[in-house]
Amino acid sequence: MPTLEEIVRGVNQNSQSIRNFTTENASIHVPGALVPLHSRITFERPKRLRIQGSVSSFGSREIDFGSNDELFWFWARRNDGVMWYCRHELYPMSQMREFVPIEPGMLIEALGIVEFKPTDQHFGPHRLPDGNWEVLSHIQTPSGQFKKRTVFDRKNGEIMRQELYTLQDELIAVAQVIAQGFDRATGIKYARRVEVQSQIMTGTMTIDLGTPTFNRSEPFATSMFLMPQYEGYRAVDLSGPEFLHPGIVVPPPMPNVPSANIQTVIR
Repeated sequence: MPTLEEIVRGVNQNSQSIRNFTTENASIHVPGALVPLHSRITFERPKRLRIQGSVSSFGSREIDFGSNDELFWFWARRNDGVMWYCRHELYPMSQMREFVPIEPGMLIEALGIVEFKPTDQHFGPHRLPDGNWEVLSHIQTPSGQFKKRTVFDRKNGEIMRQELYTLQDELIAVAQVIAQGFDRATGIKYARRVEVQSQIMTGTMTIDLGTPTFNRSEPFATSMFLMPQYEGYRAVDLSGPEFLHPGIVVPPPMPNVPSANIQTVIR
């Protein structure tokens, strides 16, 4: 049975060693789609992410999801002339949540780039009936305070499942690792294939990273993470005043709560 410190150190060392990655042969199956999208996925710390999907490797682009340090956007060919974007800090209050149910930071973690922050609170590990381990956390995100449950494989310590809850134990999102990946060149472990479900998303989104290349020496071109312009599509800021939900306030940072007062996350 590992200690909490051993788990945190192992997970953080692996994640922090991932400076960037890119893959040209990923695939994404979104709810409602008949076939998976052939995808190119690029990531660079801390919040830069780009997912471009086409019906085939030579087909026209169908989706474009991207994030940089200031904002993120979502474009789909079927979106009737509109591309949505939103500033990161205003996402919890904006109507962007109706179109993009998982913010970029959560999606990056779903791909296995997980860090246990010292400013959050972590408890465990606890042994589960199947012999695997879980760590429970109280975390602070741009969207507020949440509970998180992380399940680890008892054999190799790799992350198998992540669950995000409200403080009232309402399940928000789940990321289930279907297949683990290991990059021999760098020694990096990653979630090669993952299934993502969200409270406000119908069905399951499946992401397969294919064969990513990690930690290229040269930074990606700045244009990779700039919001694009598509002819015939106007950009709509869903974090603008007219699109903010009234009365929604991002909770302040959580105080230090003694572990005895932490409720167990609903399984």
